[in-house]
Amino acid sequence: MGFGLLPGIGNTLFPFICRVVVRYAGKTVAKVIPHSLELAREVESKIKVELAEGSYFDRRKSVPTLDEVWQKYLEVYRAAKGKEKGMSWYQAILRERFGDRPLDKISVMDVQRLVVDMHKTVNVRGVPYSAKSIRNVVELLSRLFNFAIKQDLWHGDNPCKKVKLPKVNNEVTNALDTEQINNLLKVLDGYPDREVANLIKLLLFTGARRGEAFKLQWSDVDLDNGWMYLRQPKGGKDEAIPLNSMALQVLKDQLAYKREATNLVFPSRKNTMRTSIKSVWPKIRQMADLPSDFRLHDLRHTYATILASSGQVDLYTLQRLLTHKSSIVTQRYAHLVEGALRRGAEAFVTEIKKESKVISLRRGL
Repeated sequence: MGFGLLPGIGNTLFPFICRVVVRYAGKTVAKVIPHSLELAREVESKIKVELAEGSYFDRRKSVPTLDEVWQKYLEVYRAAKGKEKGMSWYQAILRERFGDRPLDKISVMDVQRLVVDMHKTVNVRGVPYSAKSIRNVVELLSRLFNFAIKQDLWHGDNPCKKVKLPKVNNEVTNALDTEQINNLLKVLDGYPDREVANLIKLLLFTGARRGEAFKLQWSDVDLDNGWMYLRQPKGGKDEAIPLNSMALQVLKDQLAYKREATNLVFPSRKNTMRTSIKSVWPKIRQMADLPSDFRLHDLRHTYATILASSGQVDLYTLQRLLTHKSSIVTQRYAHLVEGALRRGAEAFVTEIKKESKVISLRRGL
């Protein structure tokens, strides 16, 4: 490490030039500072610190655009996990907004404006973007910045960390009541496509995500012991969940449709993995007289709501059954568990009153 003086050849303005050279962990950084020993020392000190902290960034290197980072991110993500669920968000929002911009041209204010603009606009269905959707978009952008930093593509800051995001109301409202569940089951029992009917029943009876059911294979199902193994679920780690008697019966019924050409439990007509049942779900929903905004994913909320309201399942057990990676997500059902606990506490009063009446009657005999 150090610097040396070079004569300012052919330059009367700068009679000498300082050449700063810093070597650290196999890296060599050289800078030329004109006519200032003090500035040269400051530059040398700053480079030393940044190299030691791993934050040094050579501004002469070109900064990748968000599109370039996205393509590299997809290559790595697909190799590790398969399809990136943020694809639609990137194509619909981020590509148009920031795709051709270098990362150093995306500021905190730019991302904050994106949040504000999404609040004011509607999606392709003509519905305003929800707080959860806005957070999903910003979280995807944040993942891309973090990826670029880890891959040594970008040595600046992640602007998303300083953005104020809208709060999400996690209280569950879109869950079916008993009558609606019975209506849905009646429709499914008579629906001609038995495989689709069994698929929807399994989602309701296990709370599994649709993607987990789509890629479920017979080798992941233990009918003898009543277990279902979820490979690479949303949380990332393989999980095993117990099958209740209704879910177990659905899978036994589905055995009748098992195909030799594939090991998938619910394959498409071409024996490939399904990616959607959008073509049939709206019809089934209408036949069962369910709310028009009731999504297939809301079957998972229905399953969780029933368990949380039963008074027999605590939040930790619910988290395990839903394969939530974080207990924070499961907290959306906390008010239901608390309600069940309160009803359980009141049951003591009910029983005491019953006993008091019995004692009073005995005394009156």
